[in-house]
Amino acid sequence: MKAKPSLEQALCIVALLGIQDRKIPLHSHLVAERLGISTSYLKKIMQKLAGADIVKTVSGRDGGVVLTRDPHQITLLDVFDAIEGATSFVKNTGLVKKVFDFDQKQTFMQMYDLADLKDQQPVANVLAVFADAEQRYRQQLATLNIGDILPTTADQPLLLDWTKWLTQHPAAE
Repeated sequence: MKAKPSLEQALCIVALLGIQDRKIPLHSHLVAERLGISTSYLKKIMQKLAGADIVKTVSGRDGGVVLTRDPHQITLLDVFDAIEGATSFVKNTGLVKKVFDFDQKQTFMQMYDLADLKDQQPVANVLAVFADAEQRYRQQLATLNIGDILPTTADQPLLLDWTKWLTQHPAAE
């Protein structure tokens, strides 16, 4: 599995918004500038995050983007699924079963003059290994929430308005 570049960008967006004072929407153009992406590309990422009820846009002169929930209620799995989708990494098309399923085992053994054919761990079970790995991967992502990875000050979550910083300190090239 190869994650889309937009996954890292989405994590950065959610982390920025996790620190942003939720009463003050963050302007989209500042987020796009900070990430070094176009506003149209940012909009595509935001649509996916909004579809997963992670962010919402606020219209108007002082509008922008805000989180829909507390950062401690948004897991890395939520962000992953919003961008990558919740479909399985590996799809079982039935090909392995078609190729290696010995439903005519006796005929097969007779043709090749085999005394026995041991297939306690058939090739078809390999897909179960992928499914198990994916399940563990998703479980691990679900254990960490955005609030856990955000910086703190005096043992309190950092909460500020990024606008001043982002306008005065553009992202390094």
